[in-house]
Order: sequence, then structure tokens, then C-alpha cells
Amino acid sequence: MKILLVEDEVLIALEQQLYLESVGHSVFGPAITAAEAFDLAVENKPDLALVDIHLGMGSNGIDAARSLKTLGVPCLFITSFRDELKKDGPLTGIGCLPKPFTESGLLAAVDVARAVLAGETPRNVPQTMELFV
Repeated sequence: MKILLVEDEVLIALEQQLYLESVGHSVFGPAITAAEAFDLAVENKPDLALVDIHLGMGSNGIDAARSLKTLGVPCLFITSFRDELKKDGPLTGIGCLPKPFTESGLLAAVDVARAVLAGETPRNVPQTMELFV
């Protein structure tokens, strides 16, 4: 899959990139603002975006997910602030994997997202992951 990282913490983005590329995913970013995420998505046409809630320069991942949705880019939230997803109306995205995550948890969550997008029943859903679909 082509995966866009929307994450303002460089070390977390590098960790995600390492895990994802180790199993063959193509990863780009990280975008540190909602606007940058939109621009990178227009340019690269990702299959999936992994989105944090708190982003740099006063922007947030919920706005990023809404703008990515207009481009047809599905989002999976990777955040420590899961409760904030429910404050602004209907949930946007496939689901949420809370931080901190493990390598196996992140890879399983991405596989769950792939299955959902393919219309399949997801298997091996991480215990901490919440699906919105």
C-alpha cells in the first residue's frame, strides 16, 4: 500500500516508516500539518493515511482526515488522544490505534484497514484498536 504519514513527532514517524517499509509498504511524509497532508495526498495519491490528532502549527488530524476524505483517501488514526475524535460530530476514518503502539500492533492495524477497504472481514484486530466502520 502507499501510505501517507500525518505526524508531527519525527521519531514516531520514523518508527512507523521503518515498520511499514519492512513489510513492503511504500511510505511518504510525514506531513506535520493538515494543509501539508492535503498537498502530499494530491501529489502522491495514497491508499491510506495514518493520522495523529495533534499536529504542528495549530492544525489537527481531524481536519486533516476530513480534507483527505474529499480526495478519497481513507484515514486510520494513530493517537494518544482517542477521546478527542468523538467531540466534533461523526467520526471520520476507519478506526483508531492508540499510542503507544507496537510494531505488530501497527502492522495489524494497517492490515485491518486494508481488509476493510477491500470489503473483507478484518482478522487479527489489535485489542486496543477501535473500528469506526
